[in-house]
Amino acid sequence: MGRRLIAVKDLLPLETERLYFRRFTEADLEEMHSYQSREDYAQHAWRGPRTWEHSYRVIAEHRGPRAFVGDGDSVRYAFSPKGGDGELYGEIVLTLVDAESKQIEMGWVVNPAYTGQGLAKEAATAAIRAVFERLGAHRVFARLDALNVSSAKVCERLGMRREAELKQSHYQLGEWRDEYIYAILAHELLGPEAAQSVAEQP
Repeated sequence: MGRRLIAVKDLLPLETERLYFRRFTEADLEEMHSYQSREDYAQHAWRGPRTWEHSYRVIAEHRGPRAFVGDGDSVRYAFSPKGGDGELYGEIVLTLVDAESKQIEMGWVVNPAYTGQGLAKEAATAAIRAVFERLGAHRVFARLDALNVSSAKVCERLGMRREAELKQSHYQLGEWRDEYIYAILAHELLGPEAAQSVAEQP
């Protein structure tokens, strides 16, 4: 079956041409809350606007290493611009849905102050590749509100396929909403030989 997902503290260091990934710090609280509390952001995020207390708790939980070995474990990373002052450009969230089958759900958000620059695609591409190459994941998937057109476009640009459309799968903000599921397999991103080599690593 190849290796199981390994116990990792995080995927750091990880960077792209323009970005670097990092842990959250207390200095991120105000900026994170500025968009996590927005109603227009929340409508595509499976829930209502976040409180200050919730944003504080999220940052506190993700400032240091986290286990990523069992079903339901999750880890959240901030990403910032290279050469900047640590501005919070956005977040990547990874959830280990099924450790035995090596299935990871990925989500992302870009700070509205920095949208329109291709940052979601750049960050998500790096995260997917790292999950396959460093953790030996078999499949990465994303669940989207069907009204979240921008994230659906990101998934398609990443080479992910739409595997399902779930009608009225969740009730949010006073109405039933549909859901899309996008996914990509290790060999589809890395190629068959590279995916096999990664799977066989101890």
